[in-house]
Formats: sequence, structure tokens, C-alpha cells
Amino acid sequence: MKQIGICVGSTRPNRVNFLSEDVVRIGQFVVLKYEEEGKNKSLLGMIQRLERDNPYLTESIRTPQQAKSIKKFSEKENILKGEIQILGEIIDVGDEVFLQIPRTPPLPATEVYEADPHLLKKIFGAKSKKFVKIGRLLSEKEEVPVYVDIEQIVLRHLAVLAVTGAGKSNTVSVLLKNITNLGGTVAVFDFHGEYTKSKITRNGKSVINHIQPLINPALLKPKEFASLIGIKPNAYVQFRYFRIALEYTINKFLEEKREQWQNHTDTQQFLNRLKQNLEDMADPESEIGGYIKGKIREDSLFEVINKLEDLELELGHIVKLGVPPLIDNIKPGMINVFDFSELDEDVADAIASNILRWALEERKKAVRQGNSRLPFPLMIVVEEAHILAGEKRNTEAKYYLARIAREGRKFGLGITVVTQRPKGLDKEILSQMNNMIILKLVEPEDQKHVQRASEALSQELMDYLPGLNPGEAIIIGNMTKIPLLVKIDKAEEKIEGNDIDVVGQWEEILKEEGNKVEDILSELDNL
Repeated sequence: MKQIGICVGSTRPNRVNFLSEDVVRIGQFVVLKYEEEGKNKSLLGMIQRLERDNPYLTESIRTPQQAKSIKKFSEKENILKGEIQILGEIIDVGDEVFLQIPRTPPLPATEVYEADPHLLKKIFGAKSKKFVKIGRLLSEKEEVPVYVDIEQIVLRHLAVLAVTGAGKSNTVSVLLKNITNLGGTVAVFDFHGEYTKSKITRNGKSVINHIQPLINPALLKPKEFASLIGIKPNAYVQFRYFRIALEYTINKFLEEKREQWQNHTDTQQFLNRLKQNLEDMADPESEIGGYIKGKIREDSLFEVINKLEDLELELGHIVKLGVPPLIDNIKPGMINVFDFSELDEDVADAIASNILRWALEERKKAVRQGNSRLPFPLMIVVEEAHILAGEKRNTEAKYYLARIAREGRKFGLGITVVTQRPKGLDKEILSQMNNMIILKLVEPEDQKHVQRASEALSQELMDYLPGLNPGEAIIIGNMTKIPLLVKIDKAEEKIEGNDIDVVGQWEEILKEEGNKVEDILSELDNL
């Protein structure tokens, strides 16, 4: 290994300052070597901070000419100095290398060496079949592949954060391809219709299962159904009227047609009965009117009726009595895509919360009882996560996302949240994402929000975020153990973003206009 520097000043167990005459790079891995009590010690470190210094070119210099003249005779005095974060003591056991937290600081004047690529490959390589390749180390001259523990991603959850165009879709594509190659199952909440066009395959066959979000109103909880028709969480009176009418309607059908009532009732008949019961509620002499104590608030009641009528007009195509729970459509070993691209936020919330609730309940059954609609571990990818789990908006989906974030690891149920607006994401949910892939983030508030949610994201790593190029990322969490700067692999089978070819479409218009002019001139010539 080539020596590139030496430690100076006081040393600490986790950080040292160093000087170097070589050209070194931020994010570069180094090895600190010294002998103590007759034993050779080797520590792995990462260069976190760098600055160049020339003792003759001080800030007291007053003119550019003076600086130029000093530069001519002092170029050999230029030196690099910086800071190394110590990641651990290197314990080499042959096939594998472990890092052990050092308890004492290295000796002053410890020599600093370039990290051997073979050593890095041992540290960041695949340790078992649970590890999949995600990219390569960004700051190393020789290509060093980086593997992440996919099991830790599922069990400890993941956040993929970046501005638009920084490589979120490519990153998710790489992960999903690896998961499906292992036979894993994924469900995706797709807000832009990107996944339905994806070409991700296994053994040459597509692994995309497109699920139309047909929803059975009788399987919704009252809050989910209320959200579906647009009753806001703080509209307590409206919700109360709606809940009473819904429960009354279902109980009446059960009395009339027993347990299999859905097999003998069509959707329109169910909605008509529900609406009629809401209208009857205004009459205190009616049976359902007797459930209301005090004077009915007609404005709130009529608002609920109007919302139900709007549901019939706008969402009649996705509401269908008798269909099984949406999670019954999830196929093992596939990327199961729920297309939310044509739904507004309230409807998406109702459907997403229903899927999340069933997923949590069925995974609990699978672990505790063995009989379940979801007998296999599942990872749920939530695109545009700030919509369903916003910092300032209480939704049913946010409640279940928070529950899964807390409880899911015990039941093999994981979440991956993807967003370009980290500051808009609920900080409790973000803090439960024990793994993060952070691509370029420019907005200071986004950076602060992420840093508050993750103890592993140091200020030094934060400083990299605005300068990252597309596809470059900081990876932190249980999936790697050590914070890393990584160049994410380019996915061959990519989830395509929805960017429009603006200039291309403008050119088409110009072509059409040109063809029209040519046709007119041709007709004039023929006259």
C-alpha cells in the first residue's frame, strides 16, 4: 500500500487530522497503521474534509500581483491537510474482514496509506445470498463494488430521497430487479403510471403485475370509506352521520340476506340504499333517525349525500361490491403495481390505507397462525410518499405507514418511501427508515429535515449532497453498516420517468405547419 500522509495534532478514537503531499480525494478510504504494545494495528478511515495550504500565501496578502510572485517560488510548499473519520479497526479473518470499534485513539504521527482495493472488496462485498450489488465506491480509482443487505432493507425499511432527475427511478429499478431475482415480492403505490410501463424481467419474463384498484365498499372501514368520498378528517359531524348510515345499511343487508348478502346485491343497489338511509336520517320518526340524538344538522347531512352522489359519478368504475380485498391480487415473486395515476389524493389515501391495513393484519396472521392471505414477506414501495404521509396532513394511510414502520420487521413487512420532497414527509415515519439512499438534495430545509431524522448523517456527509451528480448517492443504515459514497449501477430494465420530450413535440408542430403550407402552395400551383 502506498503511504499518502501522516497524522498530526491530537488524535481521537473516531477522528484524526492528517497532512499529505499527494493528491487525495474526499470520500477516499485510507488505512492508518501503527504499532502499540507489540501489536500491529490497522484502522479503516474515510477522508471527510480537505483543504490546501501554503504558509507563504496568507490572508494578509493585499494584491493579486504579490500573490502571483509568491506562488512562483513557493509551489513546493503547497500541502493538503484534512480530517479522517475512523470507521473501525480492521479484523482480517481470511475470507472476510470485520470492523471493530476502536476503544483508544491511534498514536500521533500514525502513517496513512491508500486502502488496498482487495481489502475494500472484502469489506463491501457480498457476505451471503442476502447481499445484492447496488453500485461501486465513488471515490476509489479502482472499481470496488458495493453490496447491500436486502433483508435489512425489508426488515428495517428504506427511504430513497432526491431532487427530480437525480436518479431515484434508476435506484429503485436496481433494487427491485435484485429483489425479484431473489424471488421477492413487492407492492408499489404508483402515482404517475411509471411502473406499468416498466420492462423489469426475471428469466426473460415480465415480473410486473398491474392491479386495477377495484375496491369493495363493504370491506372498507368507515374512515376509509369516508376518505374515499371526500369527507375530511376534521369533519366530525359529517363522519358521524356517514358512519351511522353505513353500519345501519350493512346490518340491514345482513338481516335480509344473511352472510352472503354481497352475492345477491349489486353495487348500485348498495349505494342507493346507503343514500336513502342518509336521506331518511333527517326524519326523526324513521328507524335510522332514532339513532341521532338532538337536532340533525341538515347542511352537514346534505353535504354527505352530495359527496356520495359525486362518488357514483366520478368513481363508479373503481367501486364494486363483492370483489375480494385488493391484497388478494398480490402475486408472489412479482412487482405488484397499484396504479394511482388517475386518482385524487383522498381516493388514493382510502385505497392505500386499505391495502396497508390488510397487509399488516395478514402478515401478523402468517407469523402467528400460519394461515394468511399473505403467506410471504412483502415490501411496499410508496412513491410520492409526501402525498400519503405528509408532515402537515393526517391521513389514514399515514397512520398505517407509521404502524408498519414500527411493527413491520416482526412480520416480514417492509416499507420503502420515495420522495423528492423530504421536508414534506412526516418526520416520525422518516426517522423509522433505518436505511437511506440519499441522492442530490439542494434545498437546505430538505437537508435539515433528513439530518434530524437520521443520526448517521453527519454534517460532513450533508455537505456532499448539493454537489452529487445524477446517480451518485450517500448510503447509510443497517444495509451497509458504514456510511458510503456510491455511484449507483445503471439499471438495464429501468422504471421510466414521465418527462415529456418538449422540444421534440414542438418540432412535430413545426413539421405539421410546414406540411400545411406546402399543401396550400401545391394547391395554388395546380389552379
